[in-house]
Amino acid sequence: MNEVTKLQDYMLPVLNLFADGEEHLYKEIPTYLETKYALLETDRPDRARVMINNTIGYFVKALILDRTGHQRFKITDRGLVLLEKKPESITVQDLRQFEEFDAFIQSRYKKADKVDLDEAAGSIVPEDAMDSAYQVHKENLADELLEKVKQGTWKFFEMLVKDLLVAMGYGDPYDEGQLTQKPADGGIDGIIQEDKLGLDIICIQAKKWGNPVGRPEIQKFTGSLESKHAKKGVFITTSSFTSEAQEYVQGIEKKIVLIDGKRLSELMIDYDVGVGTLKTYKVKQVDNDYFLIV
Repeated sequence: MNEVTKLQDYMLPVLNLFADGEEHLYKEIPTYLETKYALLETDRPDRARVMINNTIGYFVKALILDRTGHQRFKITDRGLVLLEKKPESITVQDLRQFEEFDAFIQSRYKKADKVDLDEAAGSIVPEDAMDSAYQVHKENLADELLEKVKQGTWKFFEMLVKDLLVAMGYGDPYDEGQLTQKPADGGIDGIIQEDKLGLDIICIQAKKWGNPVGRPEIQKFTGSLESKHAKKGVFITTSSFTSEAQEYVQGIEKKIVLIDGKRLSELMIDYDVGVGTLKTYKVKQVDNDYFLIV
């Protein structure tokens, strides 16, 4: 997994474009970074755009870039002096040597601890902070959900499994996602249609367990699929699966999906099962195309 880039990772590469002392258009920056650096290979396009925007904004505030026109910029004498020192990187701390930029940072992050200003301003952009906060909230919510599920009855758990699968697009919505009556084969708790037309079926096993589910249980479930002429199955548990169980499903012809308690709670959040929306935030950005209208 690639390491998450920080705002300061963009600073020197962006300023290097202006080292020739010429005026450059904003649209030249992504092309330059793509040609000279690997930043755009590791960042999503929308995140890279935010990083570039913030970098340019910081440079203008620090008076090392001058805005010469609409989406046009040119390096200042201050910026050239900074590059002449041949820095290995440029950070927020480096920019804070300039009085104008330091005043801007002090004002923007006045609620942050003074010793954390550089970190607050340079390590992440606001969108990253929101994403990080959301992930923390989601993880806490998932833990809370799983505890609620574990406290419920086995009957409730089977109903939850049914509701989740229907929310994910499986089964016939007109029968309210009812699983079939529990077959005589003890290895299967129910059968649900894979699609609305019922062209294929999926066998379901739901285990409200505290201990990890091992390979024997998965083998038993897999064998039970034969009696239903099924090739696909989903085994859901509130606990976890042993490594032997996970290795087993990787080596068989039938497609068996294992969903442990952690994944179950994550899916419940993703498909709005057992959760409700508390607040909704819209993150907006400048529509540059609008300002190009003559």
